[in-house]
Amino acid sequence: MSAKEADFTSLLSLLNQQLELHHELLAIGEEQRQHIIANRTEELDSLVRQQAERLKKLTALEKKRLVVTGELHKDLQLAERTFTLSELIPYATTAQQRELTSLLNDFAPLLEKLKLSNETNKMLLQTNIELNELMLSLLADTADPLNNLYRGDGSEAAEGPAGPSLFDHQV
Repeated sequence: MSAKEADFTSLLSLLNQQLELHHELLAIGEEQRQHIIANRTEELDSLVRQQAERLKKLTALEKKRLVVTGELHKDLQLAERTFTLSELIPYATTAQQRELTSLLNDFAPLLEKLKLSNETNKMLLQTNIELNELMLSLLADTADPLNNLYRGDGSEAAEGPAGPSLFDHQV
């Protein structure tokens, strides 16, 4: 089969579906950030479930894409190896080349935005966890909640925190 006879229709369809899912994941990530900042855990939990659903769909589409590109390799009589989208573009028709190039140009910045969004949300969650640990530490009145087993001289500390805490008192 000649290069111009290869059918890129399935690949284009899958890539468009993946692009749409990436846009949805970016929107979910931005909404998650707002709920993290506002400490709305129920809404955040719902968004995490939505995100997991989208990621599951994305994984299924990626598996299909690998099958389709494998078929394209056979149709184009190319060596079996992983090709990037930009390497496959020259084998498509002119109209398909334009659409593939457009998809390629859409994916790159979108994936960068998605990566940045995920990193920002991760940082916010870590900060939130550290703040919660600090607050618990202050309430429990322990010098270091993870490392209070020994005294400064190396001997074992008495059971329980070094001094009275808020929870040791009757109110």
